[in-house]
Amino acid sequence: MRSGALLACLTFGWIAPTFAVESGWYVVGFGGESSASGASENQATDNLVAIFESAGVDVLDATATLDDSDTGFGLAGGYQLNDNFAFEFAYVDLGAVRYQLSATISDGTNEAEADVELESSSDGPVVSALGILPIGERFSVFGRIGLSLMNAKGTARITIDGDTQRPSQSTQNSDLMYGIGAEYSLGKHFAVRLAWDRYMDVGTDNVTGDIDADLYTLGLRMGVGWFR
Repeated sequence: MRSGALLACLTFGWIAPTFAVESGWYVVGFGGESSASGASENQATDNLVAIFESAGVDVLDATATLDDSDTGFGLAGGYQLNDNFAFEFAYVDLGAVRYQLSATISDGTNEAEADVELESSSDGPVVSALGILPIGERFSVFGRIGLSLMNAKGTARITIDGDTQRPSQSTQNSDLMYGIGAEYSLGKHFAVRLAWDRYMDVGTDNVTGDIDADLYTLGLRMGVGWFR
């Protein structure tokens, strides 16, 4: 489906009149789907078993489910130097990874039922540089590389025989991000953008472990000159 959309944009790019987006300042709003790469039910279960065991509690059996996709979105400001280079500063919300587990636990004498809900979310600023390749008059493709400064927040709801606790964890992760995309110009000040970006190391240690996030988005770019 994505390849068909890109092909249609490419076709229109060759036959349409010149409407390349002008160099200068611009803003981009974008949204789509985020998914966790490296997250697994086994990893989350192992993390939880380790937490119980550190408290002297054994996990006798467990049933787990993992929801590793969510809505992601962001807002970026950028400056295009020329047809081939641009820089962007953005705020990005990658959504959350959610994990649920039902388990039977034992302290060596008594057994109890435990229900656990874990959630890890990431958001923060991103700085990146874009290398752009124009194709035709309206269409271009680009590659991106940058640095993300994500605030990863982990929250939990642990219920054991009706007694509920809500521990939390927060960490600051600074790591590489990169991606590719395509843009179709609607005029001198507007363009539609499709993009895929990968954000490295956005998890919380005790909730999801070491995971990356993929963000697939559709965005609208607006040149600042449009507001004048």
